[in-house]
Amino acid sequence: MKRVLISLSIWSLLLVSYSYGEDQPFSGGVFLGGNALNLDHQSAKFNEYNALGPGVVGGGDVSYNTDKYHLDADAAYLGEDDMYLKLKGGKWGDFKYSFFYTEFPHNYSFEDRSVFSNPGSQNQTLSPGASYNSLSNSNQWPSTSFDNKITRKDVGGSLEVTAVSPFFFTVDANRLQRQGQVPFGAVDAFGTAGTGGAFTNRAVDLSVPVDDHTTNANALFGWKNKQFYAALGGGFSQYGNQAEFTRFQEPFFNPSGPTPSPATGTIVGPPDNRSWDLRFTGTAKQLPFSSVFALNADYQRNTSQTTLLNTIETGTQAAPTVATLLLSRPTFNGDVEYWNVGANLTSNPVKDLTTKLYFKYLDRRDNSDYVTFTNPSSTNTPVTNSTLSYDKTSVGGEVTYRFLKNLKGILGYDFTDTRYEVNNLVANADSLINKIPDTWASTFTAQLVYNPFNWLGTRLKYQRLDQNTHFEFQPGAAVNTVLDNNTGRFDIGNKIQDMVKLTADISPLETLGASFEYAYKLTNYYGTALGFQQQEENEFIIDGNYLWNGMKFFAFFDYDVSYTGQTQREGSGGNGNPGAAPSPTGFNWNANLRNNNYAYGTGTSFPIIKDRLAFIVQYDFEQNNGTANFTSQSFTAAQTGLGINNGNIDIGPWDDYTRQNISARLAYDYNKSLRFTFGYLYSQFRLNDGQLNGYNFVYPFSTTNGNSYLSGAFTDQSYKANVYYVRAMYRF
Repeated sequence: MKRVLISLSIWSLLLVSYSYGEDQPFSGGVFLGGNALNLDHQSAKFNEYNALGPGVVGGGDVSYNTDKYHLDADAAYLGEDDMYLKLKGGKWGDFKYSFFYTEFPHNYSFEDRSVFSNPGSQNQTLSPGASYNSLSNSNQWPSTSFDNKITRKDVGGSLEVTAVSPFFFTVDANRLQRQGQVPFGAVDAFGTAGTGGAFTNRAVDLSVPVDDHTTNANALFGWKNKQFYAALGGGFSQYGNQAEFTRFQEPFFNPSGPTPSPATGTIVGPPDNRSWDLRFTGTAKQLPFSSVFALNADYQRNTSQTTLLNTIETGTQAAPTVATLLLSRPTFNGDVEYWNVGANLTSNPVKDLTTKLYFKYLDRRDNSDYVTFTNPSSTNTPVTNSTLSYDKTSVGGEVTYRFLKNLKGILGYDFTDTRYEVNNLVANADSLINKIPDTWASTFTAQLVYNPFNWLGTRLKYQRLDQNTHFEFQPGAAVNTVLDNNTGRFDIGNKIQDMVKLTADISPLETLGASFEYAYKLTNYYGTALGFQQQEENEFIIDGNYLWNGMKFFAFFDYDVSYTGQTQREGSGGNGNPGAAPSPTGFNWNANLRNNNYAYGTGTSFPIIKDRLAFIVQYDFEQNNGTANFTSQSFTAAQTGLGINNGNIDIGPWDDYTRQNISARLAYDYNKSLRFTFGYLYSQFRLNDGQLNGYNFVYPFSTTNGNSYLSGAFTDQSYKANVYYVRAMYRF
């Protein structure tokens, strides 16, 4: 059926070209070709977002253009898993419309294995009569070859009407559908006998189903002339998830037992939700001092609803029990509102001086339900969720002054104040969410733009961000001054960030051009005992091209070095105080991550026969070397007994990879309408990562408490592929 669809579409476009004479308003082209593929093994990385494989491919485009009407249609890879169709047209000055359909896969992993007999379903179970021995032998698993992938299908269109000037109206809508399954990791709910629900780090890979859709619709009505613009619009979005809950039978059990534990787990996905918004945008030009004023405001409300799980599994691994929670309500209704307003004024008060002032305000209100639940099998007090609201205010400005015809300077400043409000503090006094700090961020920017010659342009930019946090504990909130004031999230914690960027564009000859760029960024998280300490990044980029006697040469080079240092604390010894003396039950550890990445490429294109036969070849290479250096204050007796120390806990290959591509193609123009292309692509990707090296499907946890069971997800990243292709393109 796919091949029939391709043939019909291409021949219908070809017939169009022969239906009109020389002065016909139609133009376009069609292409038909084939691929041959040699792949060393199935790799989801190679086909991550495409369906490239052996077979026939085709597509085409057609345009219709007169002094009144216009129409453009474009399609490719029809009938394949990564096809697209696009159509747009209209009547000049009156209206225009567009339609589209796109489909492409997202492949995560191929040929995975599973201990479950039905991976990808919403109720995954082990094989009847499964034993410890059968689960410990991955060759006996019931599902030994399946793929994790999602297929995305998006269809939509738009209409814009401008016939009744100065009014205009636009509307657009689309529907996105996703279906498939993705890998997901889960841990067991039980600990060793006698410890109840303590986690034991045993894990199992599942293939979780994906079956959802998102429908969006927007409309905008406005009025404009040379001086004023005003538009009022709104939109609606609805998300539906047909696979919100995935339940699975836990494969963790005592090896001496005859059957697996009856414990089950539940993975909760996004709930059905809706969003709608109302927005206004207006501008006024030709104001005093050549000013332009712009104002925007919008309101958005997001709502959702989900059924709450009302059971909890407790007890021990050998004798698990299921208790029914006492919920204050069976469902949870999410309700979040956003109020947003902004304005900016751009002026030219005197010659060579341009100013810009702006103001932004965002208010997020969380009106979601409060739900209280009690575990009747526990003596713990009831627990109620909290809600988080905040408001963010930003004010700033920018001044640009032209000192000389080819030299100008730019100064900018932004101040942002974010204030958080956590509701229902008393019921959850020990939750860290109670201690989210207010933040003040000041950003200063300075730039110099210097173009001394027609063939040379340079830009130097410096930016400094100073972000401060302040804790305002409300009555009823538990306060641990050591941790709360010295443990910070990297996004809202205390930090100073400096960034420098230098760019230069050089074109001394009409046939020679080059560009250079250097960027440096340093972030220090001061006053933070636990969390990120420092981040640093250096990047250098150069690329150029040269044209000589119809031959084009091009090359690029990119070098990037990044570093991240962080300190964390393990265990509760010393009450979690990062300054407490280390012990096996409480100690600090450090992780220093470094990545060295560089890439380069070169290529050329030249005519073999002028205006008839051309050859293009290109080579690209990229390599990343990463390391993770760990340092710990303390080790347990069991660890030291195994010889574990600071000298051997580092991870050498940390996301190390090499990627290289060689592409070559020969283009032959038979005449002005018909072109043949013969091409070859060699692509290689090699991953060397300590997280995946030496991968096993089964990892023993202990001789008495079962294993971890993995599926092989993401182990098929490396590949080596040879692709041969031929295309015939006919233009009319």
